[in-house]
Amino acid sequence: MDFLIENGRILDPSAGSITQGAIAIENGKIARPVEGKNYRQVIDASGCIVAPGLIDYHVHYFLNATENGVNPDASSFCCGITTAIDGGSCGAGGYEIYRRTVMALSEVRILNCLLVASGGQSNDRYPENLDPKYFDEEKILELFTRYPDNLVAIKTRISHSIITPELARVSIPRTVEIAEKAGVPVVVHVTDCSIPLDELAGMLRPGDVICHIYHGRGKNTCLDDNGRVLPGLFRAREMGVLFDASNGRSNFDLEICRKAIEQGFTPDVISSDNNTSSWFLQPMHTLPRILSKFIDFGMSLEDVIRAATSSPAKLIRRPELGSMAEGSTADVCIFRLKDKELHYTDINGHHFTGKHAIVPMMTFKGGKCMYCQADFC
Repeated sequence: MDFLIENGRILDPSAGSITQGAIAIENGKIARPVEGKNYRQVIDASGCIVAPGLIDYHVHYFLNATENGVNPDASSFCCGITTAIDGGSCGAGGYEIYRRTVMALSEVRILNCLLVASGGQSNDRYPENLDPKYFDEEKILELFTRYPDNLVAIKTRISHSIITPELARVSIPRTVEIAEKAGVPVVVHVTDCSIPLDELAGMLRPGDVICHIYHGRGKNTCLDDNGRVLPGLFRAREMGVLFDASNGRSNFDLEICRKAIEQGFTPDVISSDNNTSSWFLQPMHTLPRILSKFIDFGMSLEDVIRAATSSPAKLIRRPELGSMAEGSTADVCIFRLKDKELHYTDINGHHFTGKHAIVPMMTFKGGKCMYCQADFC
């Protein structure tokens, strides 16, 4: 089907531009509008932003196979999400069944960060084993060789409840070593981190990602005892280490985030960590609601959308998914930026009231309409 979207503000984060105008969707691609063409539907996007489909860089979509897995399609299209990266729900031991079941039956594009521990994050009763002696390097590398279209990073989790400081200092370099052989980034979960965040950041390479950077659990947060961002994190950023806000239920602190952003420590990526603990509910809710919060923290609309489109698109080596250029895949989200009072909470009991709401109106994936709000179009 071919569509014409007119009268909208076209936000192209890959080009750093926002212009008033129109785009067409033809044969699954973004195209230049053709005067006089008979389109399947003309969509009036007056008062709306037209942007690439959102890319949620951290989700848990392994439905019915892990305790924290949510329904992929129900979680995505109504939120403007067309691509999601599973943040380590499965390791090498469970990847094939994930690929052949949930991924194969879902419309949303699901890519994967493979957990370095073979058993994956199967349940909430006990964590994965991150002792390097149990890492199955041979199978991990075999999977990355076989499925380069889908596997985009190696995931690990460095928390006190999962791994001791002593073992973390061995496990992280070993994980980086395997990722180097696979030619992919490492993504590190750091809530209640076993070691200081600046020390951990020093073990990583350019392009590696620290997620849950604004968590507030334990003593090893992104702030020092005086509430200042650790200088080592700024140095790591200069060296190319990236930081993901990755909200979740237990992995985000409103006050720590606010203080860090006031000091210029803004996220490179903003993701949801969508899972069963807060699916459509506070303190996580949805990716659009999370993005809205960062506008109220002082980031520009353009920077916020970039952190959920072109920035993760580069990380997964699919830059066209974060572009509105002609010929790009027609993953498109139309949304309104509404003036609306929204209340936020976090697991530590903090509260925040925002004034902006990003509200998806219509979502296309590969040129196919996947969602339209009832009172739009």
